[in-house]
Amino acid sequence: MSVTDELGYAGPVEHVLEGKPSVHDIVELYRMPLWLLGSLARAVTDAITGRRVGYVVNMILNYTNICVVNCRFCAFRRQPGAPDAYRLDASQAITSVVEHWEKYHIRQVLFQGGVDPSTPLEYFEEVFRGIKSRTRGEVAIHGLSAVEIDWYSKLNRISVKELVSRLAEAGLDSVPGAGAEILSPRVRSIISPLKTTAERWLEVMDEIMKLGLPVSTTMMYGHMETLWERAEHLLALLRLQRRRGLIMAFIAWNFEPGNTELQDTVPYPAGGTELLRNVAVARLVFRHEIPWIQAGWLTAGTRLGQVSLDYGANDWGGTLYGEKVLPAAGVPLPLLVRRSIERVIGSAGYEPYERDNWYYPVETTPRIAVSTGGVAG
Repeated sequence: MSVTDELGYAGPVEHVLEGKPSVHDIVELYRMPLWLLGSLARAVTDAITGRRVGYVVNMILNYTNICVVNCRFCAFRRQPGAPDAYRLDASQAITSVVEHWEKYHIRQVLFQGGVDPSTPLEYFEEVFRGIKSRTRGEVAIHGLSAVEIDWYSKLNRISVKELVSRLAEAGLDSVPGAGAEILSPRVRSIISPLKTTAERWLEVMDEIMKLGLPVSTTMMYGHMETLWERAEHLLALLRLQRRRGLIMAFIAWNFEPGNTELQDTVPYPAGGTELLRNVAVARLVFRHEIPWIQAGWLTAGTRLGQVSLDYGANDWGGTLYGEKVLPAAGVPLPLLVRRSIERVIGSAGYEPYERDNWYYPVETTPRIAVSTGGVAG
């Protein structure tokens, strides 16, 4: 008799590993002993990518902090006209990326901000074309979010298809998974009532992938959600991947309450064991279908990020030069460069390698590489 049999988890584990998870099965995984959950998740990752852990040299360009969506969990947003509101003009945005490319040889810019109704579509086209031109096409643009794309399509009175097509023609390579938080109508009505609905977020991501652009997916946990809602969230992402096959990665991070409207209700961030549970459960639910699970160092710190590798993570994420959102919530970020990241991964017992925007090792990267949801590299 196996350990899972003895502890009463054999059924849920069997269903998940067969690729047939139910919400109930996923909830049961969350309730498993952490050591057992981690060992199962790590075994699955070992079968997919072995002990190799990738990272990307990148920057985050928060092009604006102006946002009218007013999420209660966000410390970064500012209303139009606020004294400290800003939007980089196109030349400033392009120059910032070029400077990071010249100094650090970044391979990716994570281009994100808020929903500013005064930002024209032509702004993004100018910035994206400028980045591609001035970096000789060497910097991939991992940009915007389903929420930004949904809002800007409405503001410009064009379809998501037309908007994304124009952005892709200008240089957009892939779309981050921001704005998902928890794909639950109940939770979103509390933490972000003006934001794109859960159903609409999934529709927009589906449309983006239908046009051939790969995406990443996310979950922000540790606020108003239940285990059942976390499970529904993961299952919705799995179904989305099975329809389109262009989800490259999954990233989970905890809510940081500092300087947010939600901090009176949720005064403390979730602990480290919650990160490890989310990483391990995601690996078991997604298996090889979403091959890359990122370590959760960004909000939890590098030490816990190392531990998350033992719980099924196989990607470190990026160097994140220029990140402004988390510092606004009082989260200090270490400055991690190539050698520092490689030391951190190596000291945890794993083999580091540098990758590109599409999760391919840089030494074997085709110039135009698109993930198809399988294991790359």
